[in-house]
Amino acid sequence: MKILHTSDWHFGMPVGTGSYEACQRHFLSQLREVILRENVGAVLLAGDVYDAGIVSADAIRIYNDAATMLCMELGVQLIVIAGNHDSAARLSACRELLAAAGLHVNGRLTRDVEPVLLDGGKVAVYPLPFFTRDAAEALFPEKKSEIRSTETAYMAVCDHIRETMDPARRNIVMAHAMVVGAELSDSDRSARVGMAAAVSKDVFAGFDYVALGHIHKPQVVAPHVRYSGSPLKYSFGSEETQEKGVVLIDTEDMSQRFIPLPPLRDRASAEGTLDELMAREDLQDQYLKLTVTDRYAGLDLLAQLRERFPNVLEVYGKHLEDQESATALSVEELERMDETDIMKKFMAENFGCEPTAAQLSLFADVLAWSEEEGELS
Repeated sequence: MKILHTSDWHFGMPVGTGSYEACQRHFLSQLREVILRENVGAVLLAGDVYDAGIVSADAIRIYNDAATMLCMELGVQLIVIAGNHDSAARLSACRELLAAAGLHVNGRLTRDVEPVLLDGGKVAVYPLPFFTRDAAEALFPEKKSEIRSTETAYMAVCDHIRETMDPARRNIVMAHAMVVGAELSDSDRSARVGMAAAVSKDVFAGFDYVALGHIHKPQVVAPHVRYSGSPLKYSFGSEETQEKGVVLIDTEDMSQRFIPLPPLRDRASAEGTLDELMAREDLQDQYLKLTVTDRYAGLDLLAQLRERFPNVLEVYGKHLEDQESATALSVEELERMDETDIMKKFMAENFGCEPTAAQLSLFADVLAWSEEEGELS
């Protein structure tokens, strides 16, 4: 049987003032092609379906379309665990009803983790959602003195599975966790914060394959322990050069194959003078981080660059004379600004000073007049 391992879709994650929806739907179309070409029977989604516990209607619609395509159109079994970004309760709603349609969701850890049996019972998949040490202590009170860390919590949970799992089967465990030795990307912010909660690969001893989520870089931690990585590049830096894709497992011999899936829109960083950057023809369709060496980063510069490059996300300018770091402005920062914030930044960029109280008062009067005129018209 062929099984596909993926993770960290992060539906609902914003990008600049827009969304990744077009890129995520492009990934889903690629996923469909791989499933049909390779005759895949099941898909393992190892957590972080969504980017936040409370998500937009658009994000829910993408997930609904994905699950419908996989389970109803293609007839594959989709096994999903909650990640640290997901709302376990929301993700697990109607889980028993959905299981009948081939969508198996485990949002919250239970003492007895029921395996999803595949290939006529020859393969058992144990879905472990993201969980904390406290959750394990509550489920295994007899082991409370032993559970002193996330590592020992995972050991307790996996030991309980190992006590009853059938060694004659291909036993696969899914987990959303930070494993010691994994290489992080800039978009793995929550993983960096949770480094103290990292576990060793040894907690997963005895399983034929460990399908991990949480880390966005595809990588092999041990021969049978692997991160599929995120399908899109969610940050600049090291993630720009990463090859994104999915992992294909053949349960006949437990061989693994990484299948690259080029994203609809790549990420790139570029540096040069404004004229040099404006002349570039290779940056038009990418998410961009631009460093302009002969201009200060400001609203005018950002507007000029965005007219040429619609997908620019971060702009860095030359250093101010009294600062060691470059000036910077992101699309997200601009989106958070109100009119007064923009006025203050304009004053700082053009006159090198803060507006006075009298100027702020006059500006407020002009805004009020402008709003009133707009309503009257």
